[in-house]
Amino acid sequence: MIPIVRAFADPRYRRVVAVVGSQMGKTDACLNVLGTRLEDDPAPALYVGPTRNFVEGQLEPRLMAMLHSASELWARTGRGHRNKKTAKSVSGVDVRLAWAGSATELAAAAVALALVDERDRMGDLPGEGDPVELIEARGSTFADFTMGVFSTPTLGDVEVEIDEATGLHFWRPAAREDVESPTWRLWQEGTRFHWVWQCRGCGGWFVPRRTLLQWPKRTTPVQVARLARLVCPRCGHEHTEADKPTMNAGGRFVAPGQAIDADGNVTGDPPENDTASFWVSGLASPWRSFGDRARAFLAAAWSGDHGRLQATVNTGYGELFRLMPPGMRQVQEVQALKLPYRQGEVPDAALVLTAGVDVQADRLPYAVRAWGPRMESWLIEAGDLFGNTEEPQVWTDLGRLLDRDFSGHRIKVMNVDTGFRAHAVYEFARRFNSVRPTKGQAKLSRPIAASQIDVTVKGTALTRGLTLWHVDSDHFKSWVHGRLSWPPDQPGGWHLPADVSDSFCEQIVAETRILRRDGSPHWAQVRRENHALDCEALNVAAAYMLNLHTMVDTGAPRSPKVIRSKYVDGNGL
Repeated sequence: MIPIVRAFADPRYRRVVAVVGSQMGKTDACLNVLGTRLEDDPAPALYVGPTRNFVEGQLEPRLMAMLHSASELWARTGRGHRNKKTAKSVSGVDVRLAWAGSATELAAAAVALALVDERDRMGDLPGEGDPVELIEARGSTFADFTMGVFSTPTLGDVEVEIDEATGLHFWRPAAREDVESPTWRLWQEGTRFHWVWQCRGCGGWFVPRRTLLQWPKRTTPVQVARLARLVCPRCGHEHTEADKPTMNAGGRFVAPGQAIDADGNVTGDPPENDTASFWVSGLASPWRSFGDRARAFLAAAWSGDHGRLQATVNTGYGELFRLMPPGMRQVQEVQALKLPYRQGEVPDAALVLTAGVDVQADRLPYAVRAWGPRMESWLIEAGDLFGNTEEPQVWTDLGRLLDRDFSGHRIKVMNVDTGFRAHAVYEFARRFNSVRPTKGQAKLSRPIAASQIDVTVKGTALTRGLTLWHVDSDHFKSWVHGRLSWPPDQPGGWHLPADVSDSFCEQIVAETRILRRDGSPHWAQVRRENHALDCEALNVAAAYMLNLHTMVDTGAPRSPKVIRSKYVDGNGL
């Protein structure tokens, strides 16, 4: 953290951005920068945290402790009415504490120093846009204005690139539409310093990141805490937690274009920029061991919980969580998820069946999926029921599908989209208790919300009336695409039968997630047919309706069909 804090005093930089994992000293760094400015060159300052509870309950007490520990600052700290919960007077200048969501507070008096903590947890301000830009405007009257932005990242799709001069693997800048994390966008616009370690084996330098943390296969979360090792990408030397203090003590920040020798001397200038940006892997935290990080990741993967895995990658490793693989590889990744079973067969590990149905003018595309513990799932059947959806015959065919027996299993919940022919869907749903009419929404406050369709003349819901289920399309499509790059040696995989059609695989990646200028997600269609993705998103929604994401492994023997055969060895055999 020392070079990051010192960057605030470098006249080359007007903005300092730090993307780091959790338990890395972000808030202490903010307080150190604030204390230094108040003692050496007092000027109005602003701290912005993610929530009011955090600012008042955690930050303010730590700020007071910092002021009290520095005798000169404490002597200059105002008392009584000059010392409020969110407003302090130190060295004769105002220090204000604010939180995201308060546009009035963020756009108030001018400041010379602004510190934004956990930017990615804030979101944009309604009607105001990016809070960083709003806060930055407050510094226009100070020639030496400096802003600091600290955060763990959230979502994005980035790759690494090898720097020819050093052989270091740096994060490659990605297109704006591929990165949802606002802090990562700021970071890649700056100098892009990476924290690097020197290998204890070969003496070469490398960038620690999650993919270098390795452990034996078929290891439980408890075992992995002992067995995890950080592997040097140059020579394969395995580093243990005992090596970390030495590697951190000798660590350096290196930016693209710079060089570093065996003695740790960094030469060359970073890219010319008024933003000093730093990235540090969560693996460098002195308070969390390699084993802790590995155990948390493995437990999250075993849980099958998409959100839990994202939180682990973001906070534990300081890395972006990828929603989908790069575009040119998508169809191949879908096809690689085939297992040696055929449509109509239900693996022994499967416990519950769901179905998702799209509605078109001349057909009903559908997908039947089986679910097991930790949201592991297998496609059982996919196809189209052809016929005019204004006529009853095709709906009769759908009823037969609902009543079918799949190796002793029946469909527990069938979600049917109401975006087209809603009246026909409602009529069909009234005939079957297991049918749930759904309506996709661009964004909801929670993944699924229910509303009553049948009401009395007074507007109250009928006791046995029909329910319309609103589903967050972005959430569930992102879930499906997230499973395309699921760790192959972890439970929670998303599987396909060997005889699944190429068309089905192409439809799964027929849409790509992009961000509009206001930051809101949008799924853009890149292929004409996209019904399979819609059906599979409805299947995931059905699984959530049944609380299958809370289902744990019963310990029952698993069928050979569920073994990820393409990963038995490195050649796909």
